[in-house]
Amino acid sequence: MTIKSNMKTIFNRMKLKSSFIWILAALPLLGACSGEDDKANILYADLKAVNKIQLAGMSVSKMASIDDLDIEKAKGMQQTGAALLDAIKIGKRKAAYSYETYLRAYVDMSGFTPDDIYIDEDAKTITIVLPPIMTEYEGRDVTFREDHYRVTGLRSEIKPGERAILKERMNEALKKEVESNPAFRNKIIQTAKTKGESFFSSIAATDGYAVVVNFREGGAL
Repeated sequence: MTIKSNMKTIFNRMKLKSSFIWILAALPLLGACSGEDDKANILYADLKAVNKIQLAGMSVSKMASIDDLDIEKAKGMQQTGAALLDAIKIGKRKAAYSYETYLRAYVDMSGFTPDDIYIDEDAKTITIVLPPIMTEYEGRDVTFREDHYRVTGLRSEIKPGERAILKERMNEALKKEVESNPAFRNKIIQTAKTKGESFFSSIAATDGYAVVVNFREGGAL
C-alpha cells in the first residue's frame, strides 16, 4: 500500500458563536445600582459565573489521497519496489479524502478578578480587562469524507485499514500545520477580539456607558 498525501489546508466556513445570553438578564440591575462598586460587583459576578466564553470558531480542512506512487518520486528500496509493483498491475487505484476539524477561540474566566472591572461614573465609562484569548480543538468527532473513489482493472479495493492510517496522518499533519502557521491562530484571534469588543461595548452602551475592552496577552493553542 502506498499513501500519497496531497494535503491542502482550507479555511472553511468561519463561524461565530456567542455564549452571552446569560448576561442580558443582569443589565437592568446595573442601572438600578447607585455606586461604582455595586455595579462592578454585579457585572463581575455574572462574568465570573461562566467558566468559558466562546467568542469565535472556524472549521479547518485538509485533503489527501491514496494513490499509486510514481517511480521517479519513490525514495528508498521499499518505496521503489512498491512503485514498480504498482506499475505492472492492470488498472488504476485512487481515492481522495477530506478531513475537517473545528478550532474555537475562547476566554477562560477563571482568571478574571474584581480588579479587572473599573467603572468611572463621572466619565460614564466601564473598563473591562479580560483574560487572554485561548484556542483549542472542539471535542467532537471530526469529519472524514471520501470525495473520490476509482478502482479499475485487477486492482484491489481500498481497505478500512488504509483509510484509518490516512485519517491519522491527516490529523497529525493538520494539527502540526495549525500550530506552526501563525495565520490560523491570528485569523481566529482577531475575529474573537472584534466579536468580544463589540458585544461588551453593546452591553454597557444600553445603560449609557462607554466601554473599553482589553484582552491580556499570552494565549496559546
